Amino acid sequence: MKVYNSYNEIEFLEQEKIFVNTNSTKNLLELARKNDDIKKVYKKLLANDYILYLHKDLTSRFCKREYTYKLFTEEHKLNKFKNILYKLAQPTGRKINQKVPKKLIVVFAKMPGAKLYDSAKIPHRMLPSFFEDLERSLLKNVYTMRIMDLNVSHGSHYINTINYQSYENEIQEAIEHVRNDLNIEKENVIFYGVSRGGAGAIYHGTKLDYKTLAVDPIVNIGGELYGNDRRLLKGLRKEDLVPDINNYVKSNNRYNKFIICSENVPLYYNQSLRLNDKLMKIVNLKDDNIKTHPDVSPNSVPEQLMILNYLLSGKSILNLESSDSIKGD
Repeated sequence: MKVYNSYNEIEFLEQEKIFVNTNSTKNLLELARKNDDIKKVYKKLLANDYILYLHKDLTSRFCKREYTYKLFTEEHKLNKFKNILYKLAQPTGRKINQKVPKKLIVVFAKMPGAKLYDSAKIPHRMLPSFFEDLERSLLKNVYTMRIMDLNVSHGSHYINTINYQSYENEIQEAIEHVRNDLNIEKENVIFYGVSRGGAGAIYHGTKLDYKTLAVDPIVNIGGELYGNDRRLLKGLRKEDLVPDINNYVKSNNRYNKFIICSENVPLYYNQSLRLNDKLMKIVNLKDDNIKTHPDVSPNSVPEQLMILNYLLSGKSILNLESSDSIKGD
C-alpha cells in the first residue's frame, strides 16, 4: 500500500484505500482545519469519493465510499441497501401492540457533538448517538430506521454531491424498501431529524410527501452560514435547499410537515422563515435557555415528542394549529 504525505499529489486510480501520513497524532481532517494547503488535499479526497475512516501510526486512512461497508465488524454491522447503510430497530416487550397498525419513524442523523466532530471514525461523524431510547416515549408498534449520512466528510445532509449524484435516489429507495418489507402504510411513516438530520428530513419529506418533523434544519449552507467552510461542503453540493423544498411541498402536500426553530438563533431561524409557512407548520420556540443552534433540540424535547406522537396517531388528538407559537394553517 503506497503511503502519501500531506503535500503529495495523490494518484486516484479507483483504489479501495488511500493512506496519508500526517506525521502527527492529528488526523488529516483536524490538520485541514488549520492549514489551507492540507485542506485542499482533504477536499480533493472527498471530491474523488474517499472517506476518512481511521487514523493510526501517524497515518490517516481513507476508503472509497462504496467499500466502506466492509469496515464494520459483525458486532457493529449495519443494514445495507445499495450504498445506503442504516440501523433498523423493531418494537419489543410492552411496545408491541398487534391490534394497531405498524408504524415507522425514519431518523436522519444529527451533527456530532464538539468532542467527536472531527473524529477519524465514520460512525462518530455520520451516525452519532442520538435519542437512543426514543421509542420509549412514542406510541406502540413503532419501528425505527436510522440512516447513516455516509458521504464526503461529515455527510452531505443527505443531499447529492459531485462525487455521489445518485445519493438522494438511493436514500429514498432504501426507505421505500424498508417500508414495503415491513408492510407499513405510507400514512404511518414519519421522517424526523435535528440540524443536519432536519435538513434531510424536510428535504426528502417534502420531495416524497411524508409526515415530517425537522428541528432547526440546516436548509442553507451559503452566505453568512458558510463562514470558513466548517462543514467542508463548499463546491461539493448545492448550498440552498429552500427553493427545492418549497417547490416540492407545492406539488404534493397531503401529509403534515412541522419545523421547530427559535428566533434566538437568527441565522438558522431566518432561513426557516423562508420556507412556505402556509403549507408547513413553523414552530418558533421562545426560550431564554436557547442561545445557539445546538441548544434548540435539547430544549424542545417535549414539543418534539408531542408532535411525533400526534403524527404517529393519525388522529387530531391535539389542536396544534391553535397555538400562538405556530405559523401557518
